Amino acid sequence: MSEIKPYEHIVQYYETDQMKVAHHSNYIRWFEEARVDFFEQIGLGYKECEQQGVMSPVTAVSARYKTSAEFYDTVVVNIRFSKYTGVRLYIEYVVTDKATGAVRCTGQSEHCFVSSEGKIVSVAKDYPEMDAKIREYLEEEA
Repeated sequence: MSEIKPYEHIVQYYETDQMKVAHHSNYIRWFEEARVDFFEQIGLGYKECEQQGVMSPVTAVSARYKTSAEFYDTVVVNIRFSKYTGVRLYIEYVVTDKATGAVRCTGQSEHCFVSSEGKIVSVAKDYPEMDAKIREYLEEEA
């Protein structure tokens, strides 16, 4: 298992609201940016997976907001695979402020795997190399 660099994002002006803080919807976008980056780092880039005919749509997402990020803050998004069934993947996110370490947001997303025709795919059965890579980074709680 190779070392994964956490995803970093600088809060942009357009991501803030009238109260000068990052709008809550952006955290979900940052989850996705971090997820795409993570998959790229482990050798399962979305583009390559889609070229193989496997897509991974979000079936559920949630976020809990703790403190506010502001314009030009750098946030760090750490993710971990918390559960995997071979057909569904569950991911947890922690967004922190790079300078202070304060937790800005935590969240989860749930994904399934589908073919380019939209049919459910068992990665465990149909894509053993992809399955092995996901399991390598799985951090299920005991």
